[in-house]
Amino acid sequence: MGKELEVARYILERHKEEIERGEIRSLSRLRQIISPYSEYVSSLKSSILEALAPYKKEEKFLDAARRVISHCSGIEIVELPVQYSLSFEEMEQLGASSRIDKALLATSLLRSLGTETAFCVVGHQYSLVKFNWLNKPYAIDLDRNELLEGGKAEEFIKNSHPTYIFNDLSFEFGQ
Repeated sequence: MGKELEVARYILERHKEEIERGEIRSLSRLRQIISPYSEYVSSLKSSILEALAPYKKEEKFLDAARRVISHCSGIEIVELPVQYSLSFEEMEQLGASSRIDKALLATSLLRSLGTETAFCVVGHQYSLVKFNWLNKPYAIDLDRNELLEGGKAEEFIKNSHPTYIFNDLSFEFGQ
């Protein structure tokens, strides 16, 4: 399969501009993808919360957040020489996505759990998710599928050199 992948990469690079025109990644489009109330995200949320029933956000939010990370850990990050976008359903089916698509899914799931502080953070060659819980900052390292808290989370977010920080409700420019 080595030569097939080499030819596929060559073809992707040749048609990169045409492909990327169809894969528009504007900030407004990315914000629309975060869909905490979509049928698909609601279904994933239900399966994540089954083991935490009855779910009381005040008591079990961090456990639910860890389950979101566990769920997303089954999605491998695949970076291609072209920008591309997959739906959440396609990501699940393939078990793979870009960093930003994985961050959009994790943000959608955290938002569906009832927090308005879950944000997708897009930096230079990096995407992650941040949120606050009980006045403490948290960050999800999607490459390692790891939850960071407090000072480690703040440092991780800062070192990602955020360009945009957004969810379906708001956005801000990073550094």
